[in-house]
Amino acid sequence: MNILFLKVTLIPVVIALITLVARKWGNKMGGLIGSMPWTAGPILLFFILEQGKSFGILSVQGIMTGILALIAFCYCYSFVSQKVSWLPTLLLSYGVYAATALLIKHLDLNLWASYLLVISSVLLALRFFPVPTVLSTQARRLPYDIPIRMVVATLFVLLITGLASVLGPNWSGILTPFPITTSILAIFSHMLQGSNATINTLRGLVIGLLGFTTFLFLQAFLLREFSIALSFGIAFVANSFINVVASRIW
Repeated sequence: MNILFLKVTLIPVVIALITLVARKWGNKMGGLIGSMPWTAGPILLFFILEQGKSFGILSVQGIMTGILALIAFCYCYSFVSQKVSWLPTLLLSYGVYAATALLIKHLDLNLWASYLLVISSVLLALRFFPVPTVLSTQARRLPYDIPIRMVVATLFVLLITGLASVLGPNWSGILTPFPITTSILAIFSHMLQGSNATINTLRGLVIGLLGFTTFLFLQAFLLREFSIALSFGIAFVANSFINVVASRIW
């Protein structure tokens, strides 16, 4: 199958499904489902298909750095969204994402240290995550909002995978968890339902990062021994199990 065709069909479908889940089961569940590797998993797959399995394995270290930056993005957006509108909140959160990524990359941690730091950061973020002041109001909807979300997400994926050969595995990995789906969920919930809905969405997403991180971390080991399909399948089961347990705890 043509890889470009896969990129422009798989990602839009994923974004549409996540949006529909959030509408049916609420913002927290939408965030939790959105944290699954629907975008990062395909990006890693495209790295492997276009650059080789070794490139994909080497990118996992950068992915851990990117996830730490994603946690910082979620916390910043949730906190700042209580004060200002979506655009300055988004720009500031992107700045925090970039600063965190640069700082962690400078520390040059190994894979195991990075993984443990991510898990600890998720737990710390949940401990101090902003609390919604009121229940979310009934959602407003923009005309054609699902197609808009689908197009934006697809363009992000095309950009990141297109630059992979130039950036190399480490920086490509850092950009893999870039808040593509997260930004879309945050912006639309912020615009249409307000800060409280955004906080619920991003808190659900941060909860899901426990499984998301494990899925991507396992690829550094599974891809050395198994096929892509089996590696992704085993890690996806682990991801789903962790998400179920985490959602019951938090």
